[in-house]
Amino acid sequence: MNDIQTSTPVQQSVKPSTEDNLLYIAIKYKSAIIAALITLVCLGAGSFFWMRQQQANELVAALQLSRITPFLDRGEYRIAINGDGKIAGLKKIADQYAGKYTGTSSGNMANLLLANTYYSIDEFDTALKIFKTLSINNDDLAAAALAGAGDCYVGKNQFVSAVESYQDASKKAENRVLKALYLTHAANAFRQAKQLAKAAELYTKVIADYPGTSGAASAQRSLWQISGIL
Repeated sequence: MNDIQTSTPVQQSVKPSTEDNLLYIAIKYKSAIIAALITLVCLGAGSFFWMRQQQANELVAALQLSRITPFLDRGEYRIAINGDGKIAGLKKIADQYAGKYTGTSSGNMANLLLANTYYSIDEFDTALKIFKTLSINNDDLAAAALAGAGDCYVGKNQFVSAVESYQDASKKAENRVLKALYLTHAANAFRQAKQLAKAAELYTKVIADYPGTSGAASAQRSLWQISGIL
């Protein structure tokens, strides 16, 4: 299916917001760092060599990731990507400690944050490539990666692909707040593609299926805005 292109999409000047998504990621990766450190302390000394090596790698990756987070908090994205002096950046951490089979939790988290950071500086193609190759066991974080790919497609004006990514993210997520949020993003992509009937249908679904969520509230506002156009 070809992506719908338009030179004057609705709300074209507004970059898709990932604040809720990034906030959730921030909470998760900081919690993951703490959990990893606690786990390493609690594990016994009788583990196999491979497990001990993985534990050691996770400890190093977690510590390196904790050192780079202040740059993300300050919006110093280039430094976060490339590092600063002796501090390894997200790219180096991901290169060394991310992977489907031998990667560590913090290494894979660094890869997710790397993709989000590239998105933040409008390098959509680079971010999209990372989002699409991420391997994360946590369903909500895997959903965040799919939603991140959707954001990149919106940045590239490829709205049909964006809708598909957001819908996949909603299906993958376990958290109902995130499910609603991603479906609302999908409806927004339909709206930007000027497929207002499909947008309205999806907004209505979010309102009905996820009452009380921020996604439902956003969907209701958007539905009011386009109701006079349909």
